[in-house]
Amino acid sequence: MTSKTDSLVIILISMLICTTSVSAQNSTASPYSMFGVGQLVQREDASAAGMGHTGIAIAPNEWINISNPAAINNLDSTTFYINFQMKAFYAREESEMEHSSVSRANIDGIAMAFRAKKWWGIALGYTPYSTVGYNIDEPRTVYGDGSEYIVKYEGSGGLSRAYLNNAFSFWKKHISIGASAGVLWGTFTNKESAFFSGSLNGENIYNTRKYTCNNLFMEYGIQFHFNIGENNFRFGATFNDKKSMKSSYRQVVSNDISSQLFLEEKIATRDEFAVPRSYGFGFAYTRNKFLVTADYKYSYWSKVPSSKYKESILYQDNWSIGGGIQYSPGKREDPFYKRMRYRLGYFYSTENMLIHQTDFDEYGVTAGITIPLGRWNNSIVVAYEHLNRGTLDNGFIKETYKIFKISFNIRETWFLKSKFE
Repeated sequence: MTSKTDSLVIILISMLICTTSVSAQNSTASPYSMFGVGQLVQREDASAAGMGHTGIAIAPNEWINISNPAAINNLDSTTFYINFQMKAFYAREESEMEHSSVSRANIDGIAMAFRAKKWWGIALGYTPYSTVGYNIDEPRTVYGDGSEYIVKYEGSGGLSRAYLNNAFSFWKKHISIGASAGVLWGTFTNKESAFFSGSLNGENIYNTRKYTCNNLFMEYGIQFHFNIGENNFRFGATFNDKKSMKSSYRQVVSNDISSQLFLEEKIATRDEFAVPRSYGFGFAYTRNKFLVTADYKYSYWSKVPSSKYKESILYQDNWSIGGGIQYSPGKREDPFYKRMRYRLGYFYSTENMLIHQTDFDEYGVTAGITIPLGRWNNSIVVAYEHLNRGTLDNGFIKETYKIFKISFNIRETWFLKSKFE
């Protein structure tokens, strides 16, 4: 088992890596991420990811569940928890005429948690909230001489979230109420490049706009559980209100000769970037070696302004469902292979945008495994997700993602005192 000093070193190094990588987060290659704050990121531990992205009603004592601010009420009172998570994906995008692929890897979050009192749990950390990453080429024709040129649209960035969760237990720990206070911040860079070969003397033009966004963010949660014989039932719920982002941007237009033909810096409207009011409900059932869980989530995207897209892009409310199962064959004293945990899941989600009157959804399957490290409670969790999004109808793009999450869970006994007689 590592010492307290070793754990502190791990914490500091992880936070340093995470901090220096926040601005470089880019965990999507989807052209659908070019709108609003981009594609929302599933914020969860790899254990929850392996069970169909469920976790609202789960209160584990082996890992930090950030899917619900109230979910840390079951952590061990003598243990300090550390979680560091990575994410990698391979994406294939195809249209009726062509296809392409891309692969990337980045940090997916860091969290720390402990119990300040038997009735009070605390967690803090960082996780991506949304991501932007697209690269689109569009051929165009110069009016008058009929020559062709290419316009390239590129985007990167996204929102990150730093949070402090507090959970309080009541009624012999049957009820837990939690609140998450934090901040959302990030940058979005949109670049439009026109590459001329025969017209305008071959002069290329670049238009780059970089947004900077931030604001406070609150989320609330509750869990309730009871036993009937050997059956444990747990229910959970979460809620966050709509939040408009404070934003500003810097726009530069340039060409191959001059680095600055036009410059504009100003404060954008508060409604240009916003996250919607959302709520979720979860259910978990545990008996012996099995855990079965299900979540339902709903977001009021129709209340988020989309006027800057005219009528071609309209936000609409979206919902998602997910379900999963976990099998835990052994106990701590059992051999290594019996202490592994296995997970399967499925999820389905409607899209939050209606593009040119075309609606499309996403769905996928998940799997996961927990690999114990030695005889201690530390572990490595691996989750896999196969996701499908989009459609080939009306000239749109269909996407297939293969996503891997690797979570390093460290549990350190910090709060025991030696006793001598």
